[in-house]
Amino acid sequence: MNKLDFFNNQGYTILENIFSNAVCDDINKVADNLRGKKDYMPIMNIHKSSEKVLKLMSNNKILKFVENFFEGNAQGLQTEYFFMPPGTKGFSPHQDNTYVKAKGNSFISAWVALTDVSQENGGLMIWPESHKEEEMALKENESLPSKNQDPNARKMSLIIPKKYQVVSPKISKGSVLIIHSWLAHASNDNASERNRNALLCTYIKQGANFRSGNYAKRKSFNLIKTN
Repeated sequence: MNKLDFFNNQGYTILENIFSNAVCDDINKVADNLRGKKDYMPIMNIHKSSEKVLKLMSNNKILKFVENFFEGNAQGLQTEYFFMPPGTKGFSPHQDNTYVKAKGNSFISAWVALTDVSQENGGLMIWPESHKEEEMALKENESLPSKNQDPNARKMSLIIPKKYQVVSPKISKGSVLIIHSWLAHASNDNASERNRNALLCTYIKQGANFRSGNYAKRKSFNLIKTN
């Protein structure tokens, strides 16, 4: 089964070793410089502040997968850089398209591991095949917003049918988890002694409609395409 067939069946796939350690370290340095002496809150739409991030998002191997899935041209939609230092609470179960409201196969996410990622240090939890349900019901959480986490991360949780079993894959530094718009996923708490650095990149099919959002302020943009 090829990567795209696996993705269509399971709702996710991992593209291994897309970026070198040096590229990952460079993006982490960009984020550290933007953070300055502030806290470790995620940086929304970091591509607006760094051409290096835009170049990473425009990687040919990622774009080839995305555009094969779209059966059309891709544009960037949003980025978010996560420091996730030790002790940070994870993201509650959610579906990305709950926020974006894109139709059909016109929206997809690429989650780039900028350090080695595991269950212990805040790696993602995913529910394979759950994308086939499309939009699931939500319930309001009682937990307060978490320090150093996206302000929307813990407000709501999906009600996931029990037939779907959660997995938490290890993702090596420089590899990319591709996430279907309706895949149920979350992240573990970071119980390690190191940051779980990651970059979320989202893509929209050219011409497709989407919700901009009050916090994310999504706006489609052109990528740096090369032969």
